[in-house]
Amino acid sequence: MKKIIIAFIIPLLIGTFAFAYSDITFTNENEPAGLFLTWKDDPYTTMVIDYHTKPGYQGSSALQYRVKGAKKWIPASGSNFPYPHHDRTIHRIALNKLKAGKTYEFTLDGFTRIYSFKTLPKGKKKPVRFAIGGDTMHQKAWMDSTNRAAMVYDPDFIVWGGDLAYANGSPDNIGRWDDWFQSIMETLIHPDGRVVPILVGIGNHEVQRKPEDYVANDANRLRYAPFYYSLFAFPGQPGYGVIDFGRYMSFVFLDTDHTNPIDGVQTEWLKETLEARSKTLHIIPVYHVPGYPSNRSYDGGTQTRVREHFVPLFEAHRVKMAFENHDHTYKRTHPLKEGKVVGNGEGIVYLGDGSWGVKPRNTNEAWYLARRESLHQCIIVTIEGKSIDMKMVSKEGEVFDSYKIDL
Repeated sequence: MKKIIIAFIIPLLIGTFAFAYSDITFTNENEPAGLFLTWKDDPYTTMVIDYHTKPGYQGSSALQYRVKGAKKWIPASGSNFPYPHHDRTIHRIALNKLKAGKTYEFTLDGFTRIYSFKTLPKGKKKPVRFAIGGDTMHQKAWMDSTNRAAMVYDPDFIVWGGDLAYANGSPDNIGRWDDWFQSIMETLIHPDGRVVPILVGIGNHEVQRKPEDYVANDANRLRYAPFYYSLFAFPGQPGYGVIDFGRYMSFVFLDTDHTNPIDGVQTEWLKETLEARSKTLHIIPVYHVPGYPSNRSYDGGTQTRVREHFVPLFEAHRVKMAFENHDHTYKRTHPLKEGKVVGNGEGIVYLGDGSWGVKPRNTNEAWYLARRESLHQCIIVTIEGKSIDMKMVSKEGEVFDSYKIDL
């Protein structure tokens, strides 16, 4: 009872809307085996809907949608393709020319439940709230708990920076993906049917062990990370990409030596991407291996390459916060610039470190760490205009840290 009270009262005390979330499980014969919403393009006017079906499905890759309350349903169709190493089929339908700030209902061909999603409202004065973290599932129960803690805050979307189902790209671990999508079906769909979109990056546990002569190309990326490159519309090939919320906010997803080397082509892409967004108010990098680790060695090879290749570009393009993962802890650094601690607003705060649904590790002391904890957690970020408000929430619903940035 104490945990329930904390989960629902704390958001009210801090002025965050909380809805009456239930643990009802809706998955049944009237629902697909999996459902996943994301974006490839403008989050104001598009949505990509993936759903998974089992053998014997008699429907087509189609749905109907409408603005909530409208009488007329609009048909839409897409494509389907095999779910890697599984007997299921992935159906993918991209909706375009939607209206910003609206709730849309949709039904999937062959299933009866009515779902919905929200397009984001345009305007720099409209608040946007998202939950962010990484390393989502050692155990489904842990993932479920942190999912529920995040949902109390009614996020517009969720961001996960890699190490999703811990399947290691292996066909032998296909059951872990079943559990992962089941967790989403059970805990990230509101009781009224509203589905929360999710953006995902790549981590080391999305990838099979690669040979020493590995070459980063489309065929090899798909071969060694078959689930990541098939199950998610974004980022797709080559494994890194950007989602723009107009000139208000951009999420830049990067690959930290998983299916692409940090240096070379990817770093050049990052430079060009950041330069093209010189007028974007909030630039938010998301990646897996931390440049400023809280458990692993500061001098590790990938950690060092992040600092050598990515960080100088972040600093040159007004980045104020970056989200790292991989170390299975919570961490918040001091504001950092050129390898030194600086004042609030003068440098970049690195947050993470990937303990959404995995066994937490112990943290190490380090000159750059302002706060470190060993627990399951997510970060709730609310951006309104130039203000960034962050609340760090344990899987039990406790707000154990907070941080604000005003540009």
